[in-house]
Amino acid sequence: MSEKNLRVGLLGCGHISRDHLIAWANCPGADVVAVCDPVEDRAAAQAEAFSITAVYTDPAKMMAEADLGAVDIVTPRHTHAGMIRLAAENGLHALCEKPLCPTLEQAEALVAEIGDRVRVMVNENWRYREYFEQIRMWIAEGRLGTITQARIALWRSNMLPRPDGMVPALSRQPFVAKEERLLVAESLIHELDTVRSLFGELRVVAARLGRYSDRIIGEDAAAILLEADAGHAVVVEGVMTSAGHAFRAPNRLEIAGTRASVTLDGARLRLHGPEEDETIEYDENKVRQGCFDGAIAHFVEGLATGKPFLTSARDQINTLRLLEDVYGVAGPLRRPVGALAGQTEARQ
Repeated sequence: MSEKNLRVGLLGCGHISRDHLIAWANCPGADVVAVCDPVEDRAAAQAEAFSITAVYTDPAKMMAEADLGAVDIVTPRHTHAGMIRLAAENGLHALCEKPLCPTLEQAEALVAEIGDRVRVMVNENWRYREYFEQIRMWIAEGRLGTITQARIALWRSNMLPRPDGMVPALSRQPFVAKEERLLVAESLIHELDTVRSLFGELRVVAARLGRYSDRIIGEDAAAILLEADAGHAVVVEGVMTSAGHAFRAPNRLEIAGTRASVTLDGARLRLHGPEEDETIEYDENKVRQGCFDGAIAHFVEGLATGKPFLTSARDQINTLRLLEDVYGVAGPLRRPVGALAGQTEARQ
């Protein structure tokens, strides 16, 4: 550990904190020196796994005592605003898991309140997935010609009960069962940010949300039609009750262009057309961890150089505006005919 390295405190030691801690360990110029979680055993376990000596259960105490330069907020979304305010009060920069806040109104108020006192970056790490970076490069090089349409889909079985009755999504994140806004706010926010990064700003044209699982109150199916500033349509869709798909299945992406098109299926990326035929195979596990590594490296570099964050708190406002528009256009969530009422009990 170098005395010149950025000293970081990690807030929240749940399931995704391991990905963050691996990324911090891979990042030159920064060290996680303290972890904090309301469940002390959980914090202690992560501290032991990553040779971190300081363990806290009180965020305020950690920020006051640990001589930090920044915090990494990996707590549930309804706590993000409070954690960022506390960091600002202590003069600490913040990397915050998405979303910045549960609603656009809360995020706008937070950004106005914090101002330029500290720097805040939202960990929209999908922008750093290797295949999305490659697609952005192809678009910038003009290899697709004029983009005419695009579609990104996330089809998973993670809300379907297994034979033993266990629902993978709820086993991994039990709190989502009580979220009124689920699939779009928790998962498809990544896709919305990704298509913004690929195609520029968008507007919501139409949306349809559905709930098929009897274990949740929010939506587990969504289809969203957007229009890019350039005029072409972009479809973002997702479903958590798709039998035959893996419970952590990756995205499928298609982009139609007048010169060449792009297809991403699993970890296989292809640029294809009369004059183009290029295929790149990725290791999905490496891509997943790599996007955490890339986001955290970008945060540390931004603090060291003063460069703007690609996914700053202010930039997140544009993604949250799309999210609010999706829920507004879709209207009240209705439970469709043929939903899974009783199916869970039947399988137990």
